[in-house]
Amino acid sequence: MSLGEVSTETQELLVFHAVVRHMSAAKAAREMGLTPSGVSRVVSRLEERLGVRLLQRTTRKVSLTEEGAVFHARTMQILNDLADAEAEMRRSAVQPRGNLRITAPVVFGRLHLSPLLSKLLERHPELGVDLQLVDRFVDLIDEGLDLAIRVGTLPDSRLIARRLCANRRVLVASPAYVARRGFPTLPEELSEHECLLFTGFSRPREWRLVGPDGPLSVTVSGRVSTNNVDARCDAAFSGPGVTMGATLQAWPYLRSGELVRVLPDYEFAHSAIFAVFPSARQLSTKVRAMVDFLGQEWTDPPRWDLELNGKVPGF
Repeated sequence: MSLGEVSTETQELLVFHAVVRHMSAAKAAREMGLTPSGVSRVVSRLEERLGVRLLQRTTRKVSLTEEGAVFHARTMQILNDLADAEAEMRRSAVQPRGNLRITAPVVFGRLHLSPLLSKLLERHPELGVDLQLVDRFVDLIDEGLDLAIRVGTLPDSRLIARRLCANRRVLVASPAYVARRGFPTLPEELSEHECLLFTGFSRPREWRLVGPDGPLSVTVSGRVSTNNVDARCDAAFSGPGVTMGATLQAWPYLRSGELVRVLPDYEFAHSAIFAVFPSARQLSTKVRAMVDFLGQEWTDPPRWDLELNGKVPGF
């Protein structure tokens, strides 16, 4: 521990303990990078501050006074604790450790984040995870969380975000529905179909799509609406209409044929999955490790999209 990196009081303790260790001001001076007179001044300043004599000094030797022996024993533990704390912080800077508090949307967290935790903990054995799956907006700063996984837009400018991968959102319906009503061939024809509405959108009846000619908006209607993505997907199976299917959730049903893609040349406006954290400055090792880990696991295209590309009609 360098003298230039610690407080005056800690400097005094370090110099005093060096003198006691060597029982020599000259040897202590060589260890601490000071002159013998500099060592004597530091010890004298410490004695003056404490109001007691700690060392007996003669031209031939140095020895502890009774008060000095008591002070040395008590402060030895303080310096040991300080050294342990510094070593622990240095280890933490290299090896992620401690409890990581993270939040994610319920469906995404259950399907894609939870299954990765065992791999993460195996890689970082000193790391723990407190995972909170909620669909409400969570204020990381107010609720003391380290990291959030966000799908879609990022309204909080106080936060730092790292994009992880795309979030594709396509139009889907059940085979029973398209057998009964047929496939729409143009986006404008959606207004003639039953649509399952998602009230998580600011305008549930306005679907913003991107197609071969760029972005467009269509107005839709339907008798079923929900704010829950699981419920929307479940409702689509029973055949009441066309709805938005995020591939991160719908891919197994598209693979099995329980859902089919509608208007394959069109998707909902581009979205993404982000890791969000309060600050990039002084970013803790555990947060950095988690973000880097997820960046390796969720790349473009994500594995759930790879399960569709070239394997399901319309992809």
